[in-house]
Amino acid sequence: MKTFTTLAINSAADLIFGKAPNPVLCGFGLHVGAGQVYPELNFTLPTMLIDETTWPSVVSHYHEIGEMIQRAAKRLHLPGLMVEFELLPPMTERPEWGAEITGILRRHLQQAHDSYGLAGALHVTPTDLRDTTRPPQLRSGKAWEDLCRSFDRCAATGAHVLSIESVGGKEVHDEALLYGDIVGVIFALGVLAPRDMEFLWDQIVRTCTVHKIIPGADSACGFANTAMQLASQGMLPEVFAAVIRAASAVRSLVVYERGAVGPSKDCAYEGPILKAITGTPISMEGKSASCAHFSPVGNVAAAMCDLWSNENEAQLIGTMRDQYGHLFSQESYGL
Repeated sequence: MKTFTTLAINSAADLIFGKAPNPVLCGFGLHVGAGQVYPELNFTLPTMLIDETTWPSVVSHYHEIGEMIQRAAKRLHLPGLMVEFELLPPMTERPEWGAEITGILRRHLQQAHDSYGLAGALHVTPTDLRDTTRPPQLRSGKAWEDLCRSFDRCAATGAHVLSIESVGGKEVHDEALLYGDIVGVIFALGVLAPRDMEFLWDQIVRTCTVHKIIPGADSACGFANTAMQLASQGMLPEVFAAVIRAASAVRSLVVYERGAVGPSKDCAYEGPILKAITGTPISMEGKSASCAHFSPVGNVAAAMCDLWSNENEAQLIGTMRDQYGHLFSQESYGL
């Protein structure tokens, strides 16, 4: 296990956009953190049910998205592009579905690379459904088995980078938020979540090693972004949310100790802290996010990013809410 005892970036003046001490080369020649900021494209479906009857339409939507990516990247003369595919819950529950879409997007990036030299990579993020029962069953059971299969199938069919927004510790953190319980928050972020992430990321890193792809990162979106959004709506003290934001970095650092190398998830606002400690490249979002996480500090976030994301979770949450309303809410995912 890797440990971090010193900062990889010692001076605030060296924490800059486009450059990381430990850049990541992935996909079709995309070198993240090597001196240039690249766009990261997020997208999802219109609000709809996903089942056997609608699956052909789902596939058609993603084919269209892939074609649009190719046309837009060529028209804009992009030097490089990260494409992130965040699986919707049914696509993780049925790993072959998520793998099919992964393969479609991979082929479109391959075609763009072959036809006009686009440096590109596909960042794939299965949905962590292990907390669909309470108390959550995190290390065994169907949800865990489906998640492992989803990672393996997506890696086998074209993912270049694998990540997740894991949920271990949320069963305590959510209640602590409701009661303003700082002790419960710190216990969730500093003890429960890191323990779960050690277990989870050992499995993810093994999968990435087998398939010779990049283990990306994790995000505290369901913890810190939830607090941030509730505070912005006047439902939590902003100081409380700020403490949670800082404390979430402890949780997210664990994946780098277990072998992840980045780039980070765009919704991980703890990214600048992680970049300073580990030297790995980060993706960020802010004032120009297309739907989610509008932020008055977007310029600050952009000041040290290596990928700049449009973020697009609002429609994703709409689909999840319609089909899985008994399990998910906007607040649960930081909206």
